[in-house]
Amino acid sequence: MNWVALLVGVASGMAVAFGRVYAERLTARYYGLAPQLLFKHRDVIVPFLVLAGAANIYAVWITVAYGGISAWRLSALIGMALVLAAQILQLNVALRPSKKDLELALASCVAYVYLFALYVVALATGRYSLWLF
Repeated sequence: MNWVALLVGVASGMAVAFGRVYAERLTARYYGLAPQLLFKHRDVIVPFLVLAGAANIYAVWITVAYGGISAWRLSALIGMALVLAAQILQLNVALRPSKKDLELALASCVAYVYLFALYVVALATGRYSLWLF
């Protein structure tokens, strides 16, 4: 486990979560309400953004560091495209607070489900790489 990549991911996730709290304050000030009244799921979204930022950075690091030539396989490219889409959705959740935050956060988890499914298939088939096809 690379602690540097993990800590960089946590730091980037914390920066995104800080942006989320700042955007909530600006929106709440605009409407004249308390952020707790306007955004009821903030206690779930903020830790999710920290963990998701760490997971995205770590997934990219694992692919680049351990992928080698197999990082150019279709399954790896699909995985990285899903991680990029997840990061875009998470930035959207962070910087544009709305009522659909939980739905967008759930949709951004597709990349992690895909990578976990590849991991399970690799274990079941006895292969040493996640990048199967």
